[in-house]
Amino acid sequence: MIRASTPDDAAALIAIAVAAELFPANETAELSNMLENYFSGNIGDGHLWLTDEENGEPCGVAYYAPAPFTDGTWDLLMIVVHPQYQRQGRGKALVQYVENALRASGQRILLVETSGLPSYDRARAFYTKCGFEEEARIRDFYKAGEDKVVFRKALNAE
Repeated sequence: MIRASTPDDAAALIAIAVAAELFPANETAELSNMLENYFSGNIGDGHLWLTDEENGEPCGVAYYAPAPFTDGTWDLLMIVVHPQYQRQGRGKALVQYVENALRASGQRILLVETSGLPSYDRARAFYTKCGFEEEARIRDFYKAGEDKVVFRKALNAE
């Protein structure tokens, strides 16, 4: 079941990100700060965290927010499913939930970015499978030899 995240989810959401190797266990301070700021209302308007749960236990998370200085463009900033629950359609369900919520409010575009390294092939294939198209590649963005790849999906007929 996908629902809005609550403060009680914070530790589990961090654990999911660590289990999925999105963050090393010793580098979760930024994620913890993001969640703390979100739940205390110290983050911009429109930011939304979602939790996917199985039998009452969080197993996936998505975080999306409006892209600054745009009209109807949103960023999918995080999507991660615990490895135990991957390959079951949960990631795709989270993406579809986000898309449907944005469509219902008349939003236009959803962007997501990832690394161009071979170790991110699976992530890029996932976004393509979800209907995103590669829109841009910024060479050496993260560091020398590691590109930033931006994917785009139109939410309404253009």
